[in-house]
Amino acid sequence: MKKVFLFIVSAFVLVLTAGAQVAGKSEKTAVIPQTAATVVVLLAHPDIKSSKANAALSKTAAEVPGVQVINIYDYPVKPDVYRECIKRAKTVVYEFPFYWMSSPHLLKQWIDEVFMTFTQEDIIKGKRLLVVTTTGSEEAAYKHGGRNKYTMDEYLRPFEGQANHAGMIWEKPLVVFGQGTHDAAKLLSEGCKAYKERLEQLVKE
Repeated sequence: MKKVFLFIVSAFVLVLTAGAQVAGKSEKTAVIPQTAATVVVLLAHPDIKSSKANAALSKTAAEVPGVQVINIYDYPVKPDVYRECIKRAKTVVYEFPFYWMSSPHLLKQWIDEVFMTFTQEDIIKGKRLLVVTTTGSEEAAYKHGGRNKYTMDEYLRPFEGQANHAGMIWEKPLVVFGQGTHDAAKLLSEGCKAYKERLEQLVKE
């Protein structure tokens, strides 16, 4: 009985060790391609393959010369992974679906663990910060007296505060409303057009 127990424990340890080695290898090989892009879009969508709005927006962004789109769900949330591309960038873009009046949790983790480190290294100061987000509700819901009570500028104020505290230049957010409404396709098309124009302008600056 003792031998059987020891065998099970040994097998369990081997499985854990192999798993850790695979995870470590995966993290080490997750390297962000280095480009000459001056606008870096940090895409924060937990399931981009099932997305319509953010998938279309990120595709639009990726087609603009001078822009690099990085899905933060594809890389370890570590300063060393992002340092070079953020150093090179003149503009950082957060693109995400508006979840429960904020961003998906991984972007908050990225801000806490990566962005904060870069503020201490003086990498972020002077760069532009743009938030691009999508909502299920119509624009009228995000007004005083509307269903959600507050404007998107008010809901996004923590990101503006982040930019201000870090010495960044806050850009007016781009919000693509109504992705859960009958007008979703039209609003998304208009949003992609506006996104492309904003990015092209930011590349020139």
